[in-house]
Amino acid sequence: RSRSSSRRDKRQSSRFMGIVQQVVAPRAISNTIVRPWRLRLSRRRVGRLALWLLTTVCIVCHPWLISFRNPDCTRQLAFTGSSGLSVKHCPHVPLGHAQPRVARGSWESFQEFAQDPLVSVVGWSVVFASLTILKVAVAEESDTPAAFLRNGSNTPDQAPVSTSPVICVGDSLTRGNLSADWVGNLRQMLTDGANKPVLNAGVNMQCITNVKTRIEEVIACKPSHVTVLVGTNDLKAQASDFEGWLYKVFGKIPYVSTLETYERDLSEIRDRLLAAGARVALVSPPVLGEDINSAANQQAKAYAKVVERTAANGGERCTYFPLFEQTYAELPKTGGRPYDGFRFFSWLCLLCFDIHLFGRDLSDVQRERKLGATLDLVHLGPKAANNLAAMTAAFVMTTVQDDLVLAATCCEV
Repeated sequence: RSRSSSRRDKRQSSRFMGIVQQVVAPRAISNTIVRPWRLRLSRRRVGRLALWLLTTVCIVCHPWLISFRNPDCTRQLAFTGSSGLSVKHCPHVPLGHAQPRVARGSWESFQEFAQDPLVSVVGWSVVFASLTILKVAVAEESDTPAAFLRNGSNTPDQAPVSTSPVICVGDSLTRGNLSADWVGNLRQMLTDGANKPVLNAGVNMQCITNVKTRIEEVIACKPSHVTVLVGTNDLKAQASDFEGWLYKVFGKIPYVSTLETYERDLSEIRDRLLAAGARVALVSPPVLGEDINSAANQQAKAYAKVVERTAANGGERCTYFPLFEQTYAELPKTGGRPYDGFRFFSWLCLLCFDIHLFGRDLSDVQRERKLGATLDLVHLGPKAANNLAAMTAAFVMTTVQDDLVLAATCCEV
């Protein structure tokens, strides 16, 4: 009897497992199909939830941030007509009997201003956005010349052309963690074509004087090709005294470049790279803002002429990439937005969240902002980035073939 009951149990369990497999199998297939869509949806939900959570925390906690030392606070409704949601209202805190009335009045005004929920939300949002941008800006990457040398991957003195790296030198436009990553696109193109390593030597918030101090590190990697895209931050520093001060203090530049000092420094960078045996491509800085007639873009046009002239004086191993001309052609004839530092910073904050938190398509961001060449009036959009990557890939692959033919001819002789 016990054997028959155990056999009956086994048959029932096997039948049950068969039914479970029939039910679960279609769901597993549907999950594999829908999984990427669910991942994108969950990522967006998490981002929106984080923003709502930040707003709620700021509204609830802002009185405590101002008045945590003062226990004499009363509860009041946060908004007219609200039920249940209340905030602390604290009496004014005098600075002392010895302080003049003007000082007491200023502090009291500041307290009233800081206890406004809207001010708290905006203020703390700016703080968190700035910290996020700072974290992204200073993050250490693994594809830099410093990492290349640290890992012992530097090529010997007589390295073959096919294994020596391609190095892209520049600022945040080249770094690509706050804009479209044209160096990443180039790496994919060369992996399929020339199979050459690509190093990213772009550093955020750097001017041409900063880049000039880093050239020895680039030369130590013994590159076969180097692109130099620098000058946008120099243009921004010239456009505003405040931004010029920021680059002096945080960018650690001794002076704000002029057109003459920019040409002198760019010529020195070109000569040092050519003397190291690399082929050099000098890239003109793109448009600054999207107003075709603005003073900033007229100055950017003058910078492009300087870059073109410097490349022409470098000989046959130096070439010019007309990035300014390509981005200038994408601007509207009328109604384009001029460069504005405040709008640029606000869009840059949102762009940081769009790229690193929401994972949005940059073409959608560009379309929403009604921009043609840039993402935030400064950084490259997807089309401009793809064009620059394609120009660089063509430059590398054609010259690599020429160098291989020349090396084979020398060997035969």
